[in-house]
Amino acid sequence: MWNFIKNREPNIHMKRLFEPFLSYRHFRTRAVDRQNTSSTGLYGFDHLKSPKGFQRFVDEAIERSSELIDYISGMPSSAEIIRAMDEISDTVCSVVDSAELCRQTHPARGFVEEAIKASMKINVYLHFLNTNHTLYNAVKKAEQDGHLLTEEARRAALHLHIDFEKGGIHLPCGKLDRVNQLNMDAHKLCREYGENIINDPGYVDIFPASRIPRQIQHLLKPIYRLTSGVSKESLGSYEDEQEKGFRIITEPRTLFSVLQLTPDEQVRKMAYLKGSSVPHANHEVLDKLINSRHELAQIMGCKSYAEFVMQLNMASSPEVVVSFLQEMSNMVKEKADEEFNTIRNLKRDVCGQRCVDLEPWDEAYYTTMMKSSAYNLDSAVVASYFSLPQCIEGLKLLVKSLFGASFDSVPMAPGESWHPDVLKMCIHHPEEGDLGFLYLDLFSRKGKYPGCATFAIKGGRKISETEYQLPVMALVFNFSRSHDSSIVRLNHSELETLFHEFGHALHALLSRTDYQHFAGTRVALDFAETPSNLFEYYARDYRVLKKFARHYSTGEVIPEKLVKSLNGARDMFAATELQRQIFYALVDQTLFGEQLSVPRDTNSIVAHLKRQHSNEKHVEGTHMHIRFSHFLTYGAGYYSYLYAKCFAATIWKKLCQEDPLSPTTGTLLRTKLLQYGGAKEPADLLTDLVGDGIVRYHNGGIVPDVTSCLEELKLLDDKNRHIGK
Repeated sequence: MWNFIKNREPNIHMKRLFEPFLSYRHFRTRAVDRQNTSSTGLYGFDHLKSPKGFQRFVDEAIERSSELIDYISGMPSSAEIIRAMDEISDTVCSVVDSAELCRQTHPARGFVEEAIKASMKINVYLHFLNTNHTLYNAVKKAEQDGHLLTEEARRAALHLHIDFEKGGIHLPCGKLDRVNQLNMDAHKLCREYGENIINDPGYVDIFPASRIPRQIQHLLKPIYRLTSGVSKESLGSYEDEQEKGFRIITEPRTLFSVLQLTPDEQVRKMAYLKGSSVPHANHEVLDKLINSRHELAQIMGCKSYAEFVMQLNMASSPEVVVSFLQEMSNMVKEKADEEFNTIRNLKRDVCGQRCVDLEPWDEAYYTTMMKSSAYNLDSAVVASYFSLPQCIEGLKLLVKSLFGASFDSVPMAPGESWHPDVLKMCIHHPEEGDLGFLYLDLFSRKGKYPGCATFAIKGGRKISETEYQLPVMALVFNFSRSHDSSIVRLNHSELETLFHEFGHALHALLSRTDYQHFAGTRVALDFAETPSNLFEYYARDYRVLKKFARHYSTGEVIPEKLVKSLNGARDMFAATELQRQIFYALVDQTLFGEQLSVPRDTNSIVAHLKRQHSNEKHVEGTHMHIRFSHFLTYGAGYYSYLYAKCFAATIWKKLCQEDPLSPTTGTLLRTKLLQYGGAKEPADLLTDLVGDGIVRYHNGGIVPDVTSCLEELKLLDDKNRHIGK
């Protein structure tokens, strides 16, 4: 059960026979009540009116779960066992998810500290749940019972059984204790890894300020140093003058802007080297995590951690994944080589023959230059059509056109929000009523989670024949407020990210599963990114963009020519970008794959794979793997992004491309895909949605058909065509 719950972070057609015993008095969030304006706590939980409220929140979750365990020990009907198990999960997840969101976003240190304490306490309790044989035996009884009333109930019993055994409950006492310790160690190491990235992002100081382009100066910190200058000659003395410079904090977002837009190669080099070599402490953290996960897998009878985590994934085995990745790598290599030579030749044209090679800190700069030149793109002009309020209108457009629902801001009760900038939105259907709630935390601020992510607060679940617990989610972004403008404007990449995360949110908000165990994104890992990748297409389609993308001052609709240029520029180096993602996925598989030598030299592994599957030169002293947090959250699952890219390409081509905003399209997406969450097998959902030809069966596992993806990127030639099917 721990394995089920811990992976839900930064996501029954029967009468309730044991009513009123299963009371929801403690964990019903007021976020589902739009009429109540009395004060509440964070996210609508009454306990969270103050930092200390987290203590009572945890205590009542444990009390309630203990009541449910006592109930289950009486071995009621199998259907009741699964419902009670799901309530335990829902109760505990309320604490886990709320504490995680608070820890990552709340500006008040007191709340953050109490959220951390709550997280630690509930994690200890999770280990108790995962070793509870009363629950384990009850789940086995339910699974063996042929009288469970629904397919989803049977699937829930199977998944709970597997989750328990992934936690080691079936092992002898000594081995089980070791599994518990390794899980706790891994949890601590993952948190330490993330904290190191935030606390040690690295920096370089650049003088004079003129070496930094004006369009990115607002991202950097002005600094000053003293220089000596001659004062008025009549005084015959000297005085100190200040020279202005900039400190580049080499966190990924800022670093990418510097690499893209800075003409000074030495500035790019210094920023790249620093940003690719910190935080040093994560070398040891990652090594320990790899060893802990490997030992865990071996105790569980698996050759590797990658094999251990694949059990409920479509791929089913590391061999299937690696074969798929190597096949894709071979398919894109020739085109990626051509692109690399094109970029290198441009550098030589610009810099002269003294520039022999293309360095890793050059690619983003010269590809940006080529895209801007080929398509006459000006980033400021592009952003002028994507003011943040208009982009939110774009989200409303999707909800209205596809699903016939509204997506509007609703008031929050006093105490519900964690920052004045946060918005609360509701998806409301004219016939079905409210479908779910979404908090938007859009702007960057000190101490906040540095990336873009979707956080769960409440999963949807059926409470009775007449009542459904509505899903509650939060989208967290870090859009920058420019110093010289009151209107926040996004670049096109940021718009795609907004639509990507909204795809995750829609998956959660529109699912209608009986159990929160399967709500929304609680699906097989290599299926989870499919809806989010699909909704990126809506951020690139002119038929969609023309309905909301307007110039922030003139109101002019975005020109079709500009959208074509954006898409053309995006696809210019498609093979290089795809090759990069394949490389990342192979690093992930190798780090957590079968260990032929111990200790493992992760630096050598990364360097070797880069030489095999990338044209980018490996620079000694750089270590991309020590701040690539997806290797932790997606351990041995980063390939999921490539699966999703292929699935989404096929769905778009076969279902959405002809008329992307058609209500018919929206109905199919909702009723055949989104509403089921994880309640059905992903391959069955995909095939039911678009027909045959979206998945392939390979060596006992499932891989995507790559044809639509490679055709879209113009990477499929006659030589590759037979491989893609």
